[in-house]
Amino acid sequence: MYRPAAMANLLGDLWQNGEPDWAAACSFPQVKLHLYGKLTPKPGRKMGHLTAMADTPQDAASLVRGAREDEWENENEE
Repeated sequence: MYRPAAMANLLGDLWQNGEPDWAAACSFPQVKLHLYGKLTPKPGRKMGHLTAMADTPQDAASLVRGAREDEWENENEE
């Protein structure tokens, strides 16, 4: 069965203050983290993505944005 999905790119900018808080992003059970194994993060370089599945496209987009924001906010609070 197909379900609506949304994706948020993870660019190298997220690593500017060290390793991002992946546990925060993965705390959303409907969100999956995909890292590409690149060793050197650079601003604008695509390092991975988050994917969310939900009942509607709007819900999927909201989930993936929330996970990405939680990961970014927690990483920048340290």
